[in-house]
Amino acid sequence: MMPLFSADPTEAAFARFRAGDLAGAEEDFRNILVREPGQPDALHGMACLARARGQDATAIALVGRALQKNGISPDRKARMHITLGLALVAQGHAEAGRAALNVAVILQPSDPRAQAALGEAFERLGRRDEARAALEKAVALSADDSFVRTRLGGLFLEDGLFEQAVGQFRKVVSRRPQDGGALANLGAALFACNAFDEAAAVLSQACERGARTAETLNSLGLVEMALGDLRAACETLREALQLRPSDGRIANSLGTVLMEVGRLEEAEALFGTIVMRESGEEAERARFNRATILLGQGRFAEGWRDFESRRSLLRLASDVPQWDGSAGEEPVAVVGEQGLGDEVQFLRFLTEAAMLRPLRLGFRAAALADLMPELDQGRILPADGPVAAEVSLLSLPAVLGMEDVPSPKPYLAVSEKPEAGRIGVCWSGNPSYRFDRRRSVPVECLEVLRQVNGVRFVALQRGDVPDWMERVSLETPVDLAREVGRCALVISVDTLVAHMAGALGRPLWLLNREGGDWRWKDVDWYGDVRQFRPPSGAAVAAGWEAVLREVAEALSLRVW
Repeated sequence: MMPLFSADPTEAAFARFRAGDLAGAEEDFRNILVREPGQPDALHGMACLARARGQDATAIALVGRALQKNGISPDRKARMHITLGLALVAQGHAEAGRAALNVAVILQPSDPRAQAALGEAFERLGRRDEARAALEKAVALSADDSFVRTRLGGLFLEDGLFEQAVGQFRKVVSRRPQDGGALANLGAALFACNAFDEAAAVLSQACERGARTAETLNSLGLVEMALGDLRAACETLREALQLRPSDGRIANSLGTVLMEVGRLEEAEALFGTIVMRESGEEAERARFNRATILLGQGRFAEGWRDFESRRSLLRLASDVPQWDGSAGEEPVAVVGEQGLGDEVQFLRFLTEAAMLRPLRLGFRAAALADLMPELDQGRILPADGPVAAEVSLLSLPAVLGMEDVPSPKPYLAVSEKPEAGRIGVCWSGNPSYRFDRRRSVPVECLEVLRQVNGVRFVALQRGDVPDWMERVSLETPVDLAREVGRCALVISVDTLVAHMAGALGRPLWLLNREGGDWRWKDVDWYGDVRQFRPPSGAAVAAGWEAVLREVAEALSLRVW
């Protein structure tokens, strides 16, 4: 007796499906089902077609019918469970999809497709470690692993595991060196690793090899911005936005570069458009970017309000109620965020906050509050203890409803006195900051300062220090405050040291990058600040060389 169906009666139909001939494949599958109603492989083929057309509910029903048939070999049944699992995941039933895909793995543990699909289900369930492990198994089982490595690299990139992402994308590029998309993925990962020079080269290659897409150009524009080529970044990001005009992420990138080159009205208008059009993270990012323009211009009523958008961007959630600025005797916890420079800049607002509530300070620079002469120290309670509410140090201006320009007078005081000719120098910030290459000064550019007579230089940062500078102990923020207090002048890039000099009232020569941060724009947060900036459009190293020559000349003319 002839069997009801052959071992694999749909091989030709599936071949047409894999080749992208959906209409031809459908005709073949339907002809098989006319001859043999309920034929499981043909039902599975129709389910695959349904999935390809976004009809996942139909796919689930068709695979369910197919799996009810007897006599299906384990390898074919595994493929059916893969289709079922992926359709369930796409329909939002991630746990049911995971269960179906787990069956596929049990039936065919050596099938990379089952492991890759299981990784997708784990990803949807938020089980990121298991998702990466499943994809790594799929890579090990695949003869051509480029597709799975691309997915795995993307998962590493999303999870902040940038070096691992670079490793995966490098292997894809080694197998497909002419693939512009593969190069674009590698370039994006290199950018995330702050490997800007290589990222620029790789992304340029990606554009040349067919991947001149909005996504690739956005990455390239950000790389050009990090490298200091702001004009090129502006043009690249304009092109990216033309290709994808409704992309809020690209619009935010372009707006950021426009701010850096001083086109503030255009940037503000762009951010306003994003806020009106978008929702979620990109709208909040645009609101924050707009805040930096407003605050830099002293438009505080609007600026502090928009500045609060950083809370959602940084995911600053708390179970403790947020302080609304009301007066009372129930303590409020003041917590920190972001960098020490931000904390020092915003310490000034503790004085007014303490007039309204007793405070418990829970941020890294909290010990500096002891150095604030105008702060009522009796209102500062031990850090541990019950509180009625909480507030971020950087939210104090918004909570307190501050609309006036802050006083530039010093608000920290130390017993140490300035010593004539003692100059503190800080030439670099946190290297993990994405645009630190533009902010920090290459140490070799400092050599010109050695020509200045009658002064002595003190390194106000840790790490590798030139042998002609004095080293001092900088274990704590209070140590730094005392060393800055002994300086007749502080020369610093835009980092903690600059804010410490301003807070203590020491003369500050700020080595500020082109564009620069909102804190050093039109509002004088500190009383004695002179800014030195690279020539507009100069390459990073050449720009800083020019700045340090100008600083050395100014030092030579200064009377100590």
